[in-house]
Amino acid sequence: MPRYSLQFPIRVPDDVLVELGEFTGHFWSDSLHLEPFVIEAIRNYINPAPPAPQQPAAASEAGYQWKEVFLPEGTRLRASFDHQQYFATVKGAEIKYGEHVVSPSCFANLYGSGNRNAWKAIWLRLPGSDEWLQADVCRSARKAAIARLHGDGTQHKSNSGRTARRAAKKIPENP
Repeated sequence: MPRYSLQFPIRVPDDVLVELGEFTGHFWSDSLHLEPFVIEAIRNYINPAPPAPQQPAAASEAGYQWKEVFLPEGTRLRASFDHQQYFATVKGAEIKYGEHVVSPSCFANLYGSGNRNAWKAIWLRLPGSDEWLQADVCRSARKAAIARLHGDGTQHKSNSGRTARRAAKKIPENP
């Protein structure tokens, strides 16, 4: 590749020359000493350094525990009523809707009849994710993970203890 040594004047505002002189420690009118810095600045502009690798954010212990599902700080909650979406955010150990602290059930039922199942009505976007997941899907995944941790690999119906009470009384499951 041929190298050319072209020389032509370039107009540089005086305040930029003064700043360059102060930065390099050379007097602004000493063009021979400033030339390498000007060339370096142009080359850095044309070929910028690659961005530094992004450090993963430190895991925070702050968040909201919603039964089996832990919502880390920064989790976004979304619900909708009458085709209008509304949002809340986990801040610290609270769910904030505007300035109000709300429970998942309260958030799900802010608008409408007031009897919606929060697990079905709320969608979650966890920090660092672009996907919205239905809260009930997150809950099912957590329940399955908990069952695997306990080694049985199966899930038991809880029905608020109804299955256990029926077993204790030897009542058939489907009367």
